[in-house]
Amino acid sequence: MIPIAKPYIGPEEQAAVADVLASGILALGPRVREFEQAFAAYVQSAAGGVACSSGTSGLCAAASVLDLPPGSKILTTPFSFIATANSIRYAGYTPVFADIDADTFMVSAETIREALDRDPAIRAIILVHLYGQPCEVHEIMELARARGVIVIEDCAQAHGAEEFGVPVGGIGDLGIFSFYPTKNMMTGEGGMITGSNRTLLDRCRLYIDHGAPARYQHTTEGYNYRMTSIHAAIGLCQLDRLPGWNDARRRNAHALSSALRDVPGLTTPYERPQCTHVYHQYVLKVQHRDALVAHLTAAGVGTAVHYPRTIPDQPFYRDQGYIGSACPIACRMADEVLSLPVHPAVSPADVQTIIDAVRSFTPTATPVAVGVG
Repeated sequence: MIPIAKPYIGPEEQAAVADVLASGILALGPRVREFEQAFAAYVQSAAGGVACSSGTSGLCAAASVLDLPPGSKILTTPFSFIATANSIRYAGYTPVFADIDADTFMVSAETIREALDRDPAIRAIILVHLYGQPCEVHEIMELARARGVIVIEDCAQAHGAEEFGVPVGGIGDLGIFSFYPTKNMMTGEGGMITGSNRTLLDRCRLYIDHGAPARYQHTTEGYNYRMTSIHAAIGLCQLDRLPGWNDARRRNAHALSSALRDVPGLTTPYERPQCTHVYHQYVLKVQHRDALVAHLTAAGVGTAVHYPRTIPDQPFYRDQGYIGSACPIACRMADEVLSLPVHPAVSPADVQTIIDAVRSFTPTATPVAVGVG
């Protein structure tokens, strides 16, 4: 089976972890600071970087340091992993959802403009650069600056993605990355907070370490969301490989799109002009999804659905009074999206197997093994 994701752990990572274990400095040590500096430089984050325990803890910290009145409205997308919206609730604020663009799967600048016009009480925006593609972050930043609205970039799936040659994560007030094992680079678990707003980033640094600028001196509320030195050591190794891995993802994605764009009943991913899409996921829009999944599984091709249900349509959010159908495009995409393997471990032979399997599918076909070897 060609898996939908395959984390890489090489001898360099193993040696780096062994060095940390031998040093005895396992928590917030020099490797963490080194990783923060290296990653901030990679994404051109003017305010620096703050390593944390996960992408989710980074989102929660970012939302919590905004210092907005309780219950303030924060605009976000309905089509993302649930942590994006949950971080808003975690901080005591109210998520507001805007529908997405059917080509990019993301909230657009125009949609955000309409939402801000409709509801001037919106105080912040959490954007999501979905599947490895940047959203219209520069245009959205112009809108936000003109209205005094804070912007957080959820970059959990977009390590190395660029708009107009500028990496995501350093454009908004804050940017949040995840290093979960399936991401473009990983640390096992872990995250990084970056951005252009030094005041907010400094607050995040306190927040993830019990609100303490010095040992046993607590100047604000905070929690233990620190990254360990073990995770940072892995991250430094993975960061070195990230550009090459992203290039491999793009090669695989372009080979798939070139071979599949004429297949009836599916739409290959749209890549925005002047953007570098790093293909955390290669996502088709398909008809007859269940049948295609069965066919691909029989052919030895792993698949996944990111995401089968919008956030407002989750049972918890419905219980809070949200209505999934209020975002009809997002609901339709939840019924159509299908991810195919695109990660760096996908070989040229694997790419051909995936192409042959997809092209051999017909909605009425009985699943058969194709190109397995």
